[in-house]
Order: sequence, then structure tokens, then C-alpha cells
Amino acid sequence: IERDLTATKRLQQELTLMANTDSLTGLLNRRRFMDCAGAEFARAQRYQRELALVMLDIDHFKRINDSRGHLVGDQVIKAMARSMQALLRASDWPARWGGEEFAILMPETPLAGATILAERLRAALAALAVHTADGPLHFTVSAGVAAQTGNVRQFMALMERGDAALYAAKHGG
Repeated sequence: IERDLTATKRLQQELTLMANTDSLTGLLNRRRFMDCAGAEFARAQRYQRELALVMLDIDHFKRINDSRGHLVGDQVIKAMARSMQALLRASDWPARWGGEEFAILMPETPLAGATILAERLRAALAALAVHTADGPLHFTVSAGVAAQTGNVRQFMALMERGDAALYAAKHGG
């Protein structure tokens, strides 16, 4: 018996993609990011390797959605994802964490290296103009950076540090 499994294989690939990626940006979704992050964190601990995390959030995103509409908000999120992908290494793990918040896990990266990347991303995004029907739209982001240290025993503790740094940056301007 001979069957063409092309359609079945294509459906399996589509379902895998849907389960692992954010549909708007094509980045990892939160669930897949946590799976990858857990494995990377365990590897970094086992081999005593550096691991850094960058958390990013679009500043005043609600204002963009309220004044320009959700479609423009989606354009901003997509533009941010494209800019992130252009600046990251193939070994980095970018994800849409939720809403207008993003996470990047950076294996083999010290805190200083992740901080440099976060600043490069911040500057690139501040210079970016999203073209809309109402004209160009500029936006900014805040970033929080954290790195694995000897006293971080679980990945969620690293996430909490990154999140705290992000909110300190947001409140600090």
C-alpha cells in the first residue's frame, strides 16, 4: 500500500509551529521559551557556563493602542521582533513573553555582554520609525538584564531578577 504522506507531514509541521511560536511575531511563545530556557539553564549550571537574560517592554504601549489602534500596535510589536532578530545571534532564544513584553535568553553570555546587547536594542528601536497611515511612529523600550550567578538555583529566580531590573528601568525612565 502506498500513500502520500505529504499533507500529513505538512499538517504536523504546521501544528508544531503553532504550538511553539507566537503567531504575530514568529518568535518563540512563552511556553516554548520556558522549555528551552529550562534546558539552557540546566546546561549552564552543569558546565558552569554563563547565561544571561534580557527582558524588554515597549514603553507606553497602551497609549499606542488607544491612540492609533490595535493594528498599529501589532505593527509595532512586529517591528520590534524583526529588530530583535536582526541583532541577535543564532544561539540566542528570543520570545514574546506576553503582550508587549519580550524575553531573550543568551547562553554563553556574561552580564556585561547582555547589557551591551540590551543597549544596542534600545537604541535601534528608538531610531526605528514604524510607517503607519497617520505617518511615522516612534517608540521606546525599557530593558532589564540579569545573569546566572552561583546563588541562582532555578530559572524562575533568574526571570524574577530580570523582571525586577525591567521594572526598575521603567520607573527610572
